[in-house]
Amino acid sequence: MNLSIPRADRVDGQRLLSVVAIPLAAAVAMATAVAATGASDPIAEAGGAFAFVLGFVKFCYLAVGMAHLSGAVAERTNGGLPAGLWLDEAGGGTRSPAPPPGADPFWYAFPNHVDGAAIALAVTTICFALS
Repeated sequence: MNLSIPRADRVDGQRLLSVVAIPLAAAVAMATAVAATGASDPIAEAGGAFAFVLGFVKFCYLAVGMAHLSGAVAERTNGGLPAGLWLDEAGGGTRSPAPPPGADPFWYAFPNHVDGAAIALAVTTICFALS
């Protein structure tokens, strides 16, 4: 049996940024806001600054992984939803039409939804191993 593994033809910088850098920036911003506004000392309660920030990193990357996983399921089962903001789309979030012939296939760009879920969940697993 010959099994071929699909490969991407290009790297999508925005998708890669949304999987790798934005969750990290969000985690640091949330940790900073909680530490600055906490009534007690949340850093000491968490066991130090590293453990405190690591908890937010786990949370953010787990959320990104689950969002990409559900996006992959939606993409593969019913064609997915429109890519824009749901309030801005005509029809209020109706299903997008089938892609025209010659359109980008699911695996065309890296990271696609499956890659994004794998990257985010791998970072989450590493964070759990570090804590």
